[in-house]
Amino acid sequence: MPVRVNVRAVIWIDDQIAVHRTQRHGQQHVTLPGGRVNERESVTNALHREVLEELGVEILIGDLLFAAEVHSGARRQDVELFFNATLRDLGDRERLQAVDPADPGVEVLPPVLGYLSPKAGLRGDQRWLGNVYTARVRDVSP
Repeated sequence: MPVRVNVRAVIWIDDQIAVHRTQRHGQQHVTLPGGRVNERESVTNALHREVLEELGVEILIGDLLFAAEVHSGARRQDVELFFNATLRDLGDRERLQAVDPADPGVEVLPPVLGYLSPKAGLRGDQRWLGNVYTARVRDVSP
């Protein structure tokens, strides 16, 4: 099974998180902005590129929040790296769609909204989430 590395930006707009809405296989999906790291591309360059492609904005990348595994079927495994990010131009805030991470009716992929809080950026001190589709949060960081 191939393993891919993806990067995601957690961009806070007040107490909400910026999202990207997309169509996949005829269904509407809401995702945290980001995507695949290409061969020989740094994770930060990939994150800049993906956010610009999906949201049309430039970001400043902050700290790595956490990493997670995503098994989405028997043929795919991804490692997702989640970074705090801020908008380079605060005027871009008005153009972005955002969701409240505390709203239980909001489904964002990968399913990590429950691990985020607007104050700390992260609930607790987790760094490795394991498989976010099947496992509970486990902290195996040093």
